[in-house]
Amino acid sequence: MPLPFFALALAIAAPQAARTPHKTPPPCHTLTRDQFSEPLTLSEPCYIVDQYASVSAPITISPGTTVSFGENSALSLGDGGSINAIGTAEKPIILRGKEHSPGYWTGLRIASNSPRNHLSYVTVEDAGPKGGSDDGAVQVGVGARLSIDHTTIRNAAGNGLTVLQRGTLSHFEANNFEGNNTPISIKAGDAAILDPATTFPHNQHNYVLIHFADTEVEEDVTWHALAVPYHFDGTPSIRAHLTIEPGTRLEFREGFGININQNGSLTAEGTAAKPITFTGADEAPGFWDGVYFQSKSAKNILRNTVVTYAGTKGGLANAGVTLSPGAAATVQSSEIGFSASAAIRVMQNAEINADAATANRLHDNAQGIVQER
Repeated sequence: MPLPFFALALAIAAPQAARTPHKTPPPCHTLTRDQFSEPLTLSEPCYIVDQYASVSAPITISPGTTVSFGENSALSLGDGGSINAIGTAEKPIILRGKEHSPGYWTGLRIASNSPRNHLSYVTVEDAGPKGGSDDGAVQVGVGARLSIDHTTIRNAAGNGLTVLQRGTLSHFEANNFEGNNTPISIKAGDAAILDPATTFPHNQHNYVLIHFADTEVEEDVTWHALAVPYHFDGTPSIRAHLTIEPGTRLEFREGFGININQNGSLTAEGTAAKPITFTGADEAPGFWDGVYFQSKSAKNILRNTVVTYAGTKGGLANAGVTLSPGAAATVQSSEIGFSASAAIRVMQNAEINADAATANRLHDNAQGIVQER
């Protein structure tokens, strides 16, 4: 009896399928210590690094390349070393641990100031042992620099990205920090380069950590409204003009605040729908110091802002908002609440708008507006 048509078709196709060769993935190349002392281009599909590698020459990584790192391994870029890893959306570069475990490998340690240091369309995952605010899956060291865009840093045991003193982010755009302990640890002087297109899903501590107590803002800049708060572990000194975008949230750890220096100024103008919030990391009266104006600039404006849980007794500001002797500021359409001291403290010869008491909502403070003579 003749076979049905579909059975005949399967019988004919089966031998053809059996003749199709099975493609074995190409082997990964294990990189040796000597290779990192000469210019190196990684263009094969797969590489392995099983050491804490000191890099003293340029490394170039081509689109589509994957580099797997052994436990505690790293790329440490010193003098003469650089990393130029530029992938594409279709062919990203993957830097990952052999095991998908947070902090399995140490990460990228960039100590060089080379303008070639560039990560674009790169994924860095499973790195960054939890070692405090100075550590990170990608660490830009003292005096080093890095350009980073369209890059994902995920599954870090500590910080995703850390920038140390005098380290520089020369470009930063549309990055993604996902599933890390803390996404970013930077200085106040770096904050302006962060862009609203950067995303922060599912991090344990979902904020940008502004680290280092001696940090300063020395150029006219704008801090953008991000999807997460700025979280301050220090009191930044504002020595130029700082503008803060509507919708921005700033959180301060215990005893810290923001100091607008005699040569600086602060314009924080939110909207009714998008106020700018200054608050404590914990909701306790007097938890953080407050906003302290030392300059007499007409650009000192708090409008449509929320200032809560400030007024550390004995602190620099010692109020929600303080105008030091001879300073000036306009505070309007704002909410100031839960200060352990005054809502607003106006010191000798300081000038505040005459309607400050009626143009703001002052509530649950130890005192309202205190005018010192």
